[in-house]
Amino acid sequence: MGGQFLVYIPKIQPFITSGGHQTPCEDQLDLLTLTGAEASNNVYETHLENKHRFDLHHRSQSFKAEDLLLYDWPRKESNIFKGPFVTVRPVGAMCYEIKSETQRKLIKVVKV
Repeated sequence: MGGQFLVYIPKIQPFITSGGHQTPCEDQLDLLTLTGAEASNNVYETHLENKHRFDLHHRSQSFKAEDLLLYDWPRKESNIFKGPFVTVRPVGAMCYEIKSETQRKLIKVVKV
């Protein structure tokens, strides 16, 4: 529903009063439409700026089966990398199935 607004304006009241000023309903509707379009444009421009900054620092990574890697388990009390793990296979564009080299039964799918 990008940029379109549905506004009910009663026919009984020819003016909308806000802040002590009377403004015709048609002008209020025009102002609301312009404000919505401007807000939508501002959100899009901010998105483009953020994407540019992200793309500058982003490095895509890909692993093959049997590659060794260290993995940071998401726990607040520990920022220590665990491993080594062996990649078993890719499970999509950004996820891999890994298993521990020491414990053969531990298999987990992780996002890289």
